[in-house]
Amino acid sequence: MTNSIRILVIVLAILTAHLLQVVVYAIGFVVAVEFFSIGGFGGRGVETHLDYLYFSIVSFTSLGLGDVYPLGHLRLLTGVEALNGLLLIAWSGSFIYTAMEWLWPWEPCAEPKGRKSDN
Repeated sequence: MTNSIRILVIVLAILTAHLLQVVVYAIGFVVAVEFFSIGGFGGRGVETHLDYLYFSIVSFTSLGLGDVYPLGHLRLLTGVEALNGLLLIAWSGSFIYTAMEWLWPWEPCAEPKGRKSDN
């Protein structure tokens, strides 16, 4: 496996991990609202499971559009998701940079023909 393929695998694995985290938070919102009734949503409202996923993605990425907003104790869970998403996305960027630094072959630039090097 070449280094560029390894980097691609790392990026796709991290993306998959983030998507799984968003789905876990969406399931947490479903359980919190529909089974424990510890809060709800205002604004446009949440009616389907895709709406829960949409809200979870917006919260995880700290986008915070505001068309759907949490009420009650869901505000705490939403804040935790936003903080967790911010930290994990930053960590992922740092990890990808470090992986590229180790795996990406850096080659010095070649001098044009007829030009002498300063050394």
